[in-house]
Amino acid sequence: MRGPSTMDRAVLDVVQQQLAVYGDVADMRHIWGDSAEMWFVEVQPVNFRAAPMSLAFDGQDLLNVNVGATWFEVFPFREDSLNWLRGIVRAVLAGRVEEARTWGDAFARLHTEAGTMRVGHVHWPLPWRWRPVRRYESYGDRVTSGQ
Repeated sequence: MRGPSTMDRAVLDVVQQQLAVYGDVADMRHIWGDSAEMWFVEVQPVNFRAAPMSLAFDGQDLLNVNVGATWFEVFPFREDSLNWLRGIVRAVLAGRVEEARTWGDAFARLHTEAGTMRVGHVHWPLPWRWRPVRRYESYGDRVTSGQ
């Protein structure tokens, strides 16, 4: 087992900072995955209709992302990718995730502030409206600081 790298800690920090905006709405763990040999940030929302999330940096330049049942990779993942990651995490926490499953392979649309990201399994170019779609809910209400 290797200790968390600077990027492992940066991914953890992004998730912690964005979760703090919502308060106590999820269980989060930072754990070592023996078989993958990576540190994972795993987030399980209290709201079972919200999308769970798992992020793992490979120690080089690849970020593995699971949102709901959709898996995708970010390559190359570097320090300048952290703002992009913040947008993904904010979209998941706010419930701006739509997921379609076709023949067992999921793909999703993440509605970030920068625009809609299409991620996951490669699929046939069918119109989105023809697909069975799951729309995930928000993790909860954003907490105001009283300022």
